[in-house]
Amino acid sequence: MKFILMRSMLLLALLHYGISSACSAFLLKGNDYCVIGFNENWKTMPGMIVVNKRGIAKRNISWENLTSRHLNAEKEWQSLYGSITFNLLGYDFPCYGVNEKGLFLVELSLEETTKVFNPTQPNMFWAQWIQYQLDNYKSVQEVIDHLNGGPNIDWWPSAGGSHFFVTDAKGNTATIALLNGKYKVLTGKDMPMPLLCNNQYKKDIERVQRFDFLGGNEKFDLGQQNKWEDRYSKAYYMLYSYKYDKKPVEYAWNVLNSVYAGEWQTVIDVKKMNLYFRSDLKKELKQLILLNSIFQNRPL
Repeated sequence: MKFILMRSMLLLALLHYGISSACSAFLLKGNDYCVIGFNENWKTMPGMIVVNKRGIAKRNISWENLTSRHLNAEKEWQSLYGSITFNLLGYDFPCYGVNEKGLFLVELSLEETTKVFNPTQPNMFWAQWIQYQLDNYKSVQEVIDHLNGGPNIDWWPSAGGSHFFVTDAKGNTATIALLNGKYKVLTGKDMPMPLLCNNQYKKDIERVQRFDFLGGNEKFDLGQQNKWEDRYSKAYYMLYSYKYDKKPVEYAWNVLNSVYAGEWQTVIDVKKMNLYFRSDLKKELKQLILLNSIFQNRPL
């Protein structure tokens, strides 16, 4: 019965994933602030917030494991870091989350995604792959360094995949896409604005560069950027225009709500390690003080 229930939940999630999985993620950063903003547009999908502890023994789970009775694990590890995750499919299957060292990772749908296959590594379902990174690494560079030697990301069998937006406590950012059988990583100078939606990063950057505020020939009018495909340009302009006012968390909420308010919304003040969130079902703003109340003084 549990097996049938899990399969039904996965098929339901897959249906919604193909229809409505569009999101936006960014990092608003400066000398005195570092704030993550994320809109999840999944059209009233159920979910839960999970506190993932350190020192927990885990094993890899692939799509085959999830949809059959073949449960033999090929990879095992023990979580090094605790994390808070927002999960659609159950424990250890987050859509996004942040660990106690400030590493944040989220997936955003990307139709052009392909599979990167390393025959020496096991397959791991994409949602667990996110948890694996949060369990094991504390910086963007560590995630990048272990991509090719890590588990193969296992996608839904009949839907587009995703690319990933990654940030850390020092304000480093990266986008990770799987294109033409290889990991395509952009960071540093190749990622002039820490912002990602549902197109390949360079395509959105090329599109926004046509506007006058970046030296292009087309006049940008914030009030006219109301279409779904305008999310990136609108968010870029708002992030580009921010003048530090000691209220970056409030400004991050303004960006999220102005771009296209998600069904799930999350803002993380990385400097203070405070997390704020709300959903379409519970619209009031809620807060988690991550280090002070959840992970502090918990043994490894």
